[in-house]
Formats: sequence, C-alpha cells, structure tokens
Amino acid sequence: MAVTRDAAPMRQVLIVDDSRAQRLIFARHLRQWGYEIHEAASGREALEICRSREFDLILSDWIMPGMDGLDLCKALRALPRENYSYFILLTSKNEKDAVAEGLNVGADDFLSKPVAPSELRARINAGERLLAKEREVRKARAQLEAAVEALDDGFIYYDADDRLVLANSRYRELYALSGPALVEGARHEDILRYGIARGQYPAATGREEDWLRERLIAHRAQGRTRQQLADGRVLQIVERETADGGRVSLRVDVTALHAAREKAREAEARAVQHNEELRAALTELQKLYDAVDRDLLEARRLQQSLLRKRHHAYDGTQLSLLLQSSGHVGGDMVGAFTISDTRIGVYSIDVSGHGVAAAMLGARIAGLFSGADKSQNIALTLDPRTGESAPLPPHTVASKINDLMLDEFETETYLTIAYADCDLQSGKVKLVQAGHPHPALQRSDGKIEFLGEGGLPIGLIPHAEYMTIETHLNPGDRLFLYTDGVTECETPKGEEYGETGLTLALRKHKDSEGAAFLDALKWELTAWAGKEDFDDDVSGVLLEYAHSPNTSAAQD
Repeated sequence: MAVTRDAAPMRQVLIVDDSRAQRLIFARHLRQWGYEIHEAASGREALEICRSREFDLILSDWIMPGMDGLDLCKALRALPRENYSYFILLTSKNEKDAVAEGLNVGADDFLSKPVAPSELRARINAGERLLAKEREVRKARAQLEAAVEALDDGFIYYDADDRLVLANSRYRELYALSGPALVEGARHEDILRYGIARGQYPAATGREEDWLRERLIAHRAQGRTRQQLADGRVLQIVERETADGGRVSLRVDVTALHAAREKAREAEARAVQHNEELRAALTELQKLYDAVDRDLLEARRLQQSLLRKRHHAYDGTQLSLLLQSSGHVGGDMVGAFTISDTRIGVYSIDVSGHGVAAAMLGARIAGLFSGADKSQNIALTLDPRTGESAPLPPHTVASKINDLMLDEFETETYLTIAYADCDLQSGKVKLVQAGHPHPALQRSDGKIEFLGEGGLPIGLIPHAEYMTIETHLNPGDRLFLYTDGVTECETPKGEEYGETGLTLALRKHKDSEGAAFLDALKWELTAWAGKEDFDDDVSGVLLEYAHSPNTSAAQD
C-alpha cells in the first residue's frame, strides 16, 4: 500500500513495547517533539499495523513475549515497502554479538535502557538525516531514469557483476528481438545469447561462440565498436566502466558520460577533503572529551560528598547507606533526616538516565529532604496547634514532588522514589512507592516480604495519585529500600538478578549487619554480572530496627 509521507521528515512513529508504562514514557517525549504516535503492545500487533501503513521511525523493545523485537525487524524488512523505516531496538543487551545480530537482521540503531531523553532525541535526529539521504537517493534514481528516458539514443547500465540495472525505452526499441531477456538482474552474457538465438546479430551467424567472446572482450575494454542489427541498422557503441565496477553503454555521443565522470572525480576530491576535516575535528573532540572526563571525576567526588555519613545509630537501631554510580556520576541518591526525637525519614531516589544532568536532579530532589532546616523539608509541615514541625503522609510527599517536577523543574526527565516515615519507638512505618522497586522487609526469623504495588513514576503525569503503605517493624527486623540497579543487574547472558536474587542474598547474609551487609550485596551483584562496573547505578538504604523505650533520634 503506497503511503504519502508528510512534508516534514520522520513524522510517523510506531512505538512497540509490551510495557504500557514504557510506551507512555516514549510517547510523551515524542509528542513534545512534534511526532504523530502509534503504539503496539506486541511484535505481532506491530507487524499487522506495518502491513497497512508505513512509518518513518519504529522504536521497538528487544525482549517481548511471542515475537520479539529482533523477529519483528526481520519480518518488517521482508515486507514490500515503498519507503524505508528507521528501526531502533531498545535493549539492555550491550554485548557485541547481540548488537551484530540486530544489525544483521536490519536494525539501524540501538538504545540501552533506561533511555535518556537527550540520547533518544539524538538517535532520532540521526535517523532523520539517514531517511533524508534515502529520499534524496530515491529522488536521484527517479531523476536518472527520467533523464535517460529523455535521450534520443539507447542507454543501458550493468552493475559490477555484469547484471542489468537499467535500460531506457529507446534501447529496448533498438534491441526488440532481445526484449524478453532485458529484465533487471539478467546477466549480460545471457542477454547476448538470447539475441544470438533469435537472429539479433547477423555478424554472429555461423560463428556464434567466437562472436560472443569478441563482444564480451569489447564490452570490458571500454572501447568504441560498430554493430549491425538484423533490421540493417548500424550502431556506434560507446562503453565505459563506472566507479563501482559497472558498465554504462551508449549508442550516442559520450559527452554527457565524460561530464558525469568528471563530476565523480570532483565528488571524490571533496570526500578526501571532508575526511581530512573530519580527522581534525575528531582530534579536537578527543581534547574536549579528556577535559570533560576530568570534570566528571570531580563531579563524582562532589556527589559522593553529599552523603556526609554512611552510617547512623539511633540507640540500637542502625541505618546504613549505599551509593555506587555506574559511570562517573549517576542519578541515584539515598539519605535520611530527623522528623522528631523518635522518628526519622528515609528515602531512595532513582532519576532516569545517567550522567551530570541526572546527578544534578537527584541531588536537587534529595535537597528537598534537608535535615538542616525543617521548615524547608518537603516532607514536613508546620502544626498550627503546636507551632512545631509535623510529618506529611508519604503519599502527599510524593504528590508534592510530582507537582514540583511538572510545574517548576524545566526537565524532560522523570524519577522513581521510595520514601518511609519510621517511628523508631513503636516500629510503625508509613511509606510510599512511586515507580520504585518493592521495598524488602526481612523479619527477625528470616522471612522476607516485598511491600507495595508499584505506583506511577514521578514527573510523568500531572496530579498523579499515590498511596501510603503501612507496616510494622519488630526488634530484629530490617527494611531495605533500593533502586532497580540491584534487581535489574544482569548476567552476561541477560538474566536479571530480580527479587529472587535479592531474597537469596538477604537470607545468605542474614547475620551481616550495616555496611558489612551492603558490601556483601555488592559482591553478590559483581559475581552475578561477571564484572565490577555495573550497567546501572546501585544504591540502597538499610534500616535495622531495635526498639528502645528511650530512643532518641541521632542527627544527620
């Protein structure tokens, strides 16, 4: 089915992902950038849509039930298409073999999850440039065909394998007896044999093989020859080799051909000059990269300094913090603050993406929970009855951060958070889970519970609603808030650590406390991933509860 594209390139986008949340995230960004969005929840659904319409861009998750992204790409490339679709695979696979496999079946680019909006936009811009070139090539091909059709003389073009690419109507008229053999992809020798068998070439009669050999030699020699046809006409044949090893054959003046070859030489000279300029630019870029790398190392030291204390003691109850970025800096942040003499607030934040922008936003959100000035703490409010600060319900805290992200922060990034209000005297815990992994609660007898029902990420939907979850800690219990860098840590084969792996680690290291447990967990993740550098930030907050009737909250 022929589809007319919009005047502006890359306006039709198909998002393929079995996760509605992921489709929502991508659709939000792409609509803001002016694209018309279409969605499919599976590879098969996407393929059916592509049978009836064409898209400039297809964003597809790799791992999906049924038909995965790789199979979808392969099936899409097999469809008869008038126009080219730029196909981006979304994946957590980073191995070279996986990337090669994707390229072999027709994928144009890859994006690793989680996807930063800036990187997504950059890759889409690259795709737009490729599609613009593809349209230029098709336009050039159409112009070439129109031009050779306008010639008064015959024109034929063979590729480097001596197979027919293009012949104009005048050529087919001149060689009417060979007409049925003049099909795209036919070998030049086979076309000649067809004409010989039908009397196309009188000079070949009685010496067919000798004539064929001489004609093929002349064809490859790029010379000038004369040829008489069965109807008595004599043609002047001028043949030239193209830059890619093909053959252009004319029965006319070769002035236009010489001009075309001169243009090819000029294009080659421009390409050489461009390559020199590109090398110089790459040298400058390397210098800039080295400078940025030094700055990022300093940014990493500054980010780590935001955690002034990795361990807090509250009359027996222990609080330990873990923060390890996957790169120089990351978007994770953890911390705690004092609510009252017997209560503390703890939080775990995960900003989408990596790098300086994510780190700055993570630090800014963590600053909202400042323990230095309670009047500036987003989780606290002033009690009009006592004039003292009082805690807000966790779901209200999540809503306030969501409103702040959408109304005041100029960013296209979103985040997830788990925030808990912990009473260290009674053991009562109130927490909110906003798109964050399920907090793990390990009882003193070793039993493990995962709390919450997920919730929406923060910064995506205006006026999103969140829910406060309540639980109770007994002496010897411990609560662990963590980011998805823990559960989504993958083996070299792509197997996720998951809640199953975390459960095993909690049981295995039940007797390890505080920093010792967090170090043990990092070793478990390192062994699972088969490398020391993780693909995503790894962070967490470990609260080990021990009730004391005289509990007095320590200061940050």
